[in-house]
Amino acid sequence: MDASIVRSPPSLRTEGVLLERDRRVFARLPDLELTPGRIIALTGRSGTGKTTALLALAGIRAPGEGRILIGETDLWSLSAARRDRLRGQRIGLVFQSFHLIDAVSVEDNLRLGAACAGLKADPARLQTLLETLDIAAIRHRRADRLSQGQAQRVAVARALINRPALVLADEPTSALDDDNARALLDLLGRAVRDGGAALLIATHDRRALDAVDASVAMEVAA
Repeated sequence: MDASIVRSPPSLRTEGVLLERDRRVFARLPDLELTPGRIIALTGRSGTGKTTALLALAGIRAPGEGRILIGETDLWSLSAARRDRLRGQRIGLVFQSFHLIDAVSVEDNLRLGAACAGLKADPARLQTLLETLDIAAIRHRRADRLSQGQAQRVAVARALINRPALVLADEPTSALDDDNARALLDLLGRAVRDGGAALLIATHDRRALDAVDASVAMEVAA
């Protein structure tokens, strides 16, 4: 390799991650290395452990074995409080259900995304996301008055508000028709690449594979 080529440090690296259910290993996450701007699909049918893997990568549910590094930080060597802080500041989450706060505005949902990580939303960053995701015109609308497409955009903006190194999306297209699935994948891809983050999409939806750089499959334990 040419020594003059400087490789971006990985946003995520995993080594030997095994997943447990009822204290028994049921799946293995293939070793991953995601660098900024890269989009990977984690594939497998329902029940193969994709969501459990994302919870481990987000520092929410401990793996049975293995290492998960966010940047240079070994996620599961941290205390629960430090994991929570790292998650809020360096990991963006997009759930199947958007988990917006219905009673507050679009803008306040984004501000809360920063506040929950112990941060103050950067006004310039907030404005950029509102404009990039085409939700600036509805910034003062309550979340319970949004269309599904608008709520999707707000959820993506909230995941990106803290400039995360890594974005994890769990079956983001599962309930969408073809047009809306394509639109959401395009939004996620552009927003992540523009922000210099890495994106891991857990999916069994073949439509998502056209929007990623590569895919890896969950391995079910024998």
